[in-house]
Amino acid sequence: MPKILIEGFEKLNKVAMSKAINSNTQFNLKESKAITDKLLANGIVEIPIEASFNIVGLLSALNSANANVKFAE
Repeated sequence: MPKILIEGFEKLNKVAMSKAINSNTQFNLKESKAITDKLLANGIVEIPIEASFNIVGLLSALNSANANVKFAE
């Protein structure tokens, strides 16, 4: 399953990242914040891509939040 890989958090807008995940995936706000917190703790986080995600909106919003996004298998 493909995944979105987010690495590093320099200049990251944490609130915008959590909102990007919340509004473009099935994750609720608490889960979205937990993903952001995991990135801050580990420097890297993977999000498995689901068919229900708004991928274009998610990538655009993550880019606006200054997230360093890559794709992984």
